[in-house]
Amino acid sequence: MNLTRRQLLTLLTAGSAAAVASCAVESTPSEPAHPATTPTPQQPHPGPGAGPLRSPLSADASRWRPAPGEVSPEIKRTAAAFLETAGNWSDDGTAVDNLVRAGASPAAAATASVLQPATARAGELTVVYPQYGGLARDTAAVIALVGQNLRTVSGPWIRELVVDVRLAREPGGNWTVERLVPPTSLGAPLPLTDTAAAVLADPKIVLPDPARSDVRTGRIDTQLLAILHALSREFTLTIQVMHTGHIQTVFPTARVSNHAVGRAVDIREIDGRPVVAPAGDDRPLRLMRRAAELGATEVGGPVDLNGVRKGFFSDRVHHDHIHLGITPGDPPAHLR
Repeated sequence: MNLTRRQLLTLLTAGSAAAVASCAVESTPSEPAHPATTPTPQQPHPGPGAGPLRSPLSADASRWRPAPGEVSPEIKRTAAAFLETAGNWSDDGTAVDNLVRAGASPAAAATASVLQPATARAGELTVVYPQYGGLARDTAAVIALVGQNLRTVSGPWIRELVVDVRLAREPGGNWTVERLVPPTSLGAPLPLTDTAAAVLADPKIVLPDPARSDVRTGRIDTQLLAILHALSREFTLTIQVMHTGHIQTVFPTARVSNHAVGRAVDIREIDGRPVVAPAGDDRPLRLMRRAAELGATEVGGPVDLNGVRKGFFSDRVHHDHIHLGITPGDPPAHLR
């Protein structure tokens, strides 16, 4: 279900669990001179069964509800509870204070300042979708798309962020948030190509604000954008993240990710249906095959289509999204 900007503003202002929607935090976001200067595209609902916070920071406190098929949903719900606790404050508090009062370590709480611009006097935050960026035995990364309704000195400001949340498993087995990772930038803008302009104008490519900003820099790989544009003739694509907010390395290694250099995109929904939905929908497989035919060299998703050969891949991280990447010099992914 997609919401118009007017519906979104109404729901957020009322404290609803409906949300704005596109893996990092938007690069150096600036307060708008006037609310009308911050248009927000239609965004999906965060999911069924959203309810009130019950206790700060624990997984069962989160208003975000996992769908069937989610891998280790307690990790995602822990990340969501941290963001919700931090992101809902009024005149007598701050995002950092909220977390400290809830029991977060001062070091972890301090990293949440990115959720509170200097001119914001109050804020409401909704987690749209927490996607995995990495999973290991005792560490994890969640790339969370959030919507914020801020009251600033200049008036209301609705914005979207993608936040890189790092977690660790405690000795007792519970997960805790260690930090939010600061945002990165693709660099100074370059002139837009016709392909980039076409992607920005395509109603069947649903871009959250951070991903839209990435494309507007002119630094997202043109071949990758051409693949997205071609796929949109057959599917409606809801993007989670491109560069901004995504982990810069392939978790948990030090190898640089194609996301870090503008050569990868993560898709969380196809035709409005989550990639993580229960089995029985063939759209993820059809999209993966088609992306390879169009030239994608990395195609990750719920199923590995070529075994040990390079190109297609699957793991627990990629059960909730489809990753498309371009590595110069590599051939397109091939089926078995």
